[in-house]
Amino acid sequence: MIDFCEKGIIEKADKLYSLRGEFEAVADAVCEKGFDNILFTSAGGSLAALEPYCYMMKSMSKIPTFTEIPAELMTTGNPMVTDKTVAILTSKSGDTKETVAVAKWLKERNVTTISFAGEPDSPLKAATDYSVYYGDGDPHDLCALYVITRIMYNKGEFDAYPKFIEEMKNFGAALVSVGKAAEEQGKKYAALFEEKDKEYQLWMGSGCTWGPTYSMAMCVLEECQWLRTKSVNSAEFFHGTIEMVEKNVLCCVGMGEGPTRPLDERVIRFLEKHTNQIFVFDTKDYELPGISDEFRWLVSPVVLWAIFERAYKNLAEVRKHTLDIRRYYRRLEY
Repeated sequence: MIDFCEKGIIEKADKLYSLRGEFEAVADAVCEKGFDNILFTSAGGSLAALEPYCYMMKSMSKIPTFTEIPAELMTTGNPMVTDKTVAILTSKSGDTKETVAVAKWLKERNVTTISFAGEPDSPLKAATDYSVYYGDGDPHDLCALYVITRIMYNKGEFDAYPKFIEEMKNFGAALVSVGKAAEEQGKKYAALFEEKDKEYQLWMGSGCTWGPTYSMAMCVLEECQWLRTKSVNSAEFFHGTIEMVEKNVLCCVGMGEGPTRPLDERVIRFLEKHTNQIFVFDTKDYELPGISDEFRWLVSPVVLWAIFERAYKNLAEVRKHTLDIRRYYRRLEY
């Protein structure tokens, strides 16, 4: 398997889990202080990584939650953003310009800010009230999940938190299991590009797996592979994108186990009748040793990304186009 280290996956997941106390302390502190709503904001793929957790809170909690694109928020403002708002931000580098800028913008408005970063003493850490440095801990998307589940537990909305957080110590092994099982499908997807690239491809997802599906299309296929890709929420597929489906058009669905699953199933039923190239990346197809069924949908965004990873690692190899090549991003001023 290309770029797959079983030991490394487990060690990184364990490292992130070892920060459990820090995540809980941050959640407890903001709950003790009090707040009216929660804002999720970051730039690019980092915002996509936060989308599932905003969605989960909308599904599970009475706490008002919303997302904002930093550049848009700083341009237009939002009356919902007050000194009673808690904002959650993330950046692997800790120096993403738009994310650091919006953190400073929020701080000027006395918003309580929480950040997660993969680099120590980062500009993002300096600009936020609470910050967790996760280093080589991974999957770092779980930072937000650990914090929001603790917040909901504190608010009496997720009584299963103690059981959930205890089971998450098994998550590294579960990811190894998923990666191994997803390899064959990943190779089949990559094989479609052995002779020539597709003119374009369509990617659909919904609910808690819309974020990773959008990120796969935007951050990997477009940014890292320069492939023409259209991503659309399954709930909106039948309003426009449906007309792009025809024979030989590659259509991919990122499917999870949350309440919007029927929306993805509706898209798949249509695709099966109108195109001969369908790839369904479904978290339900994979075992998660040590994780109870009741929590599968909560971790499905991260599980889906582990499935996608086997597809894009093989794709990069087939196309001889490494994932670290950029023409414009962080290379030009814009």
